[in-house]
Amino acid sequence: MTYSDPKYPIVNPSPSVDDCVSSLRIRDYFVTLGLTSATWGYGYIFGKPYRLPTASTAAALGFTAAGMLILQDSRARLMGFKENSREVKLYGLYAQQVQANGSKVGSRFPTASVSVNPVRPEPYFKNYN
Repeated sequence: MTYSDPKYPIVNPSPSVDDCVSSLRIRDYFVTLGLTSATWGYGYIFGKPYRLPTASTAAALGFTAAGMLILQDSRARLMGFKENSREVKLYGLYAQQVQANGSKVGSRFPTASVSVNPVRPEPYFKNYN
């Protein structure tokens, strides 16, 4: 995402795809519907002489782009980079929040200060011999 500290509370510092899909908002579904419909229309208008196959292909590409867009937005909300009051109310806060730190290296390269590393722990493979 970004190198700066999140502006909103962290809900999940490393969300999986399942976490992102389970926290979709109604707006995300409408974005998917709108982008898919818009690309279908674009493919139909500019797809002469093969209008329907071109429109279907364009709709598939639009649906893929919409899926990537809504997963990116959902991940940003869970990580605290976008407004996430609904997610905080639904899922709660992460235990280790980013501490406000006044010492910045610069506006281009700010430093994040966290009490504990929010990355997932190393996997334990001793059971797989």
